Amino acid sequence: RPGGPELWFGGSTLHAAVVRRLVTYGHGFNPLGRPAPGELEKLCAAMAEAGRDMADLEMIGGTRAVFPDAASVASLERALEAVPEQMEQGFTTFCIKPSQFTDDPDGVGGFCREVMRRVEP
Repeated sequence: RPGGPELWFGGSTLHAAVVRRLVTYGHGFNPLGRPAPGELEKLCAAMAEAGRDMADLEMIGGTRAVFPDAASVASLERALEAVPEQMEQGFTTFCIKPSQFTDDPDGVGGFCREVMRRVEP
């Protein structure tokens, strides 16, 4: 309904039900990983067919943490390597989980500032 909550949809695959929900009600798309080849084109075509512009859909990207061992945090630098490609695909918002990159709860603010420093143009 107009003025209602914004709805984001996503999942590990962009199946027909998710496409239908995005086209009909969606404000954002979070693929929970990387879209398979051709999925974004399929979504773009469905949006156009419904008279909607892909620019109306907030695209939420993310990072994938790779842990060097069972006791260490992931490399932020390595995780952020995926951001430029996602930006080229139209992703404008990114979900990053600080707990994957720092074990210090008091350091989350500094971690967030570091993420911003690394991704600013």
